[in-house]
Amino acid sequence: MKFTRYIARLLSFTDNEKRILVLLAVGFMVGVGIAAYQGFRADLEIEDFSEQYRQQDTVFIERSEHIPEADTNGTPPLTVLAPNSINVNTASKEELTLLPGIGDVYAERIILYREDHGAFTTPEELLKISGIGERRLEQIKPYITF
Repeated sequence: MKFTRYIARLLSFTDNEKRILVLLAVGFMVGVGIAAYQGFRADLEIEDFSEQYRQQDTVFIERSEHIPEADTNGTPPLTVLAPNSINVNTASKEELTLLPGIGDVYAERIILYREDHGAFTTPEELLKISGIGERRLEQIKPYITF
């Protein structure tokens, strides 16, 4: 206490200013202690989970090796679907769903339309099917044949 009185007299702090300085000093020391404790705990946690992370990375890498790479424009991988590889006049529902933007519903519509109206002769005839517009036709054009 003598030291704080001496400093207070020397710097001429008021009683309230002294209290604030002591509060700030205690708060600083508590903060440093908490930061040191968290750093210590973080080191322990990294060591505890490092093997688990390594195992998860291995599983992810193994799974990702089996996924074919897709084009950036959303078309199916070329290893699965080659240009002019699906004949829309003879393709099954499963084959038609390989086309970009063609799901089960559109595949069924294509099959029903060709059963009712006969074989397709041009890509533009697909525009007569409900839900297939210019954009979807442009996506599938490279992969279909007649």
